[in-house]
Amino acid sequence: MIRPARLTLACVLGLALAPVLAKAQMRQIAADLSDHQIEITTGFDGAELLLFGHDSGEAEVMVIVRGPDAPVAVRRKERVAGIWVNGQEVVFPSAPSFFFVGVTDGLRDEDGLDKILEQTGLGVRYLSPPTADRDLSLAVAEEYRDALVTLRARSSLYSTTAGAIAKRDDGLFRIRIPFPAATPTGEYAVTVYHIVDGWPVSGDTTPLQVKKVGFGAFIYDIAHREPLLYGLIAILAALGAGWAGGSAFRRG
Repeated sequence: MIRPARLTLACVLGLALAPVLAKAQMRQIAADLSDHQIEITTGFDGAELLLFGHDSGEAEVMVIVRGPDAPVAVRRKERVAGIWVNGQEVVFPSAPSFFFVGVTDGLRDEDGLDKILEQTGLGVRYLSPPTADRDLSLAVAEEYRDALVTLRARSSLYSTTAGAIAKRDDGLFRIRIPFPAATPTGEYAVTVYHIVDGWPVSGDTTPLQVKKVGFGAFIYDIAHREPLLYGLIAILAALGAGWAGGSAFRRG
């Protein structure tokens, strides 16, 4: 038998938690990809995946795709005696190898989206501070960061403008995510955020695997696991090509 005091306490807690639970229920979001793996073959020239999902609330939606994080060095070109040479090097300890962001119409304002990315630290323009042998001023560090973003944007590895998420009145949404020919291999994270009052309150993450397959994967594995064997194969291949070319020339 439930005591009146406990029943009263349970009722009070239920009434207090009801708005929170209702709000959490309103903010449910789920998404999936048309494929969870991208296979890079010898003739790979890029791919495009469809991300689709459902948002039970009425807020905006943001999608972020991040490739594996890794250290990256950025060098500044300097002119010495009329020749361009590599100058000062700055190392970013952790930078995504790939970055894509997509948003619904309510977040298309560039200033509003940039504010969200800055507050959450999700954008590539807010990478971890670079490390270097010498102290860098904030202005110089930002120059190197902007150079990194520009270089990877030229290879379509970083998106500098947000893609458009198409969202219907019933909460269904979709967006196509492009991957260039230079897409790095590794484990990617595709995260869909539910944005409320300019802040991501929940998210759903879907893994994506990008890997080499076929003969190209075989050569890649040998080059990284058995460099001496790879060098020997490369020499034999060069000798074979030279012999074949010489034979064809003599027959001609």
